[in-house]
Amino acid sequence: MSFNKEDLLVNIKRQAKRLSKLLTIPLGQAQEGVAICLYGCGSYGDLLVKIKAESFDNPLIALSALSPNSEIFLVKILASHLDSIIGSFEKKFPGSNINEELVISLFGLSFDEFKAKISD
Repeated sequence: MSFNKEDLLVNIKRQAKRLSKLLTIPLGQAQEGVAICLYGCGSYGDLLVKIKAESFDNPLIALSALSPNSEIFLVKILASHLDSIIGSFEKKFPGSNINEELVISLFGLSFDEFKAKISD
């Protein structure tokens, strides 16, 4: 796990690319979706500013470090906010069938890996 801002930016870009492929939407729209729905930011630009400024006043910003090899506390942050994240995605992308598995896959985790980590 790394909180190096360059690594976090790479993770966010990967998440947006995954969302773009999963929903078959343009990358720019996926970037905005990740910023707004996943991180609770006003825009993708706002998310980038917060990452570059290392502003982690919003606990969801810490999820930018979440990857398959992350510490359990990051997985638990995701688990505790999963319902509200899904609700945000459903509002932004109505009819897209956003579910737990899709959101978890944005972080490169399988649903089984996620369940195993939160049950530890």
